Amino acid sequence: MKNIFLVSALLFTIINLSAQDFIYMRNQTARVAATNVKVLANETTYALFGDDSGTSYSLANKQISMIAFQNGNVRFFEREKKVINRNNYKKNIINYHLFDLVVNNFKLSYERIVSNGKIGIQIPIAIGYGNDGNISGFDDVHNEFYTGISINFYPTGQGVVRYFMGPGIQVGTGYFDDYYYDNNTNQDQYNNIDTFIFRFLINNGIIFTPIDALSISLVGSLGIRYTDKTEYDDDNNVKTVGAFSANLSYRF
Repeated sequence: MKNIFLVSALLFTIINLSAQDFIYMRNQTARVAATNVKVLANETTYALFGDDSGTSYSLANKQISMIAFQNGNVRFFEREKKVINRNNYKKNIINYHLFDLVVNNFKLSYERIVSNGKIGIQIPIAIGYGNDGNISGFDDVHNEFYTGISINFYPTGQGVVRYFMGPGIQVGTGYFDDYYYDNNTNQDQYNNIDTFIFRFLINNGIIFTPIDALSISLVGSLGIRYTDKTEYDDDNNVKTVGAFSANLSYRF
């Protein structure tokens, strides 16, 4: 009984119950304000709240996440913990991009979850350090600084394990290593060619949240990169690039 009370108390902070019942869908795209709700073996029938026409509607029970009745009762159609995680998620995420340290980048990003957990808006800040080796992803340009924005789509909403994908752009500065042979020293030398960087990437990732405040994610990206200067004067300003990131995240 204690667990049932705690679950109900949590749900009442999410749901604003009034004189109608609410049917919550598993895909999180909508909730239905209803009256005369009847739960049958394979479907649930109902009338729309405020509709005096007497029209009856039905939904397959496998489409329904839960029903919050006006008398305070809650009927679950999937695991209670899954429903609570989906609706009581933390909306702010600070990501520390661990894998970027391997390529001499220090990168943090902030993500805000919106639209019932279906969309995340993420803003990164990355700083390259060291004289060499700080190539951002699978690219031939060294990163000095970049920021940008990514839009992450979560098809199944929020939960313990979830997949996301979406577009992202990065703008910043970097440099190429321009190698040449020095006849005076009989050695290979190189100069740094500073350049503007623009990247457009499609990101795909999976996130695991073992506890409310902590997430671990793996992200793979593929896209194109534009620079206003080129390596070795080859006039190839646009190239296909990719990137990989392993992240540790704090949610609040």
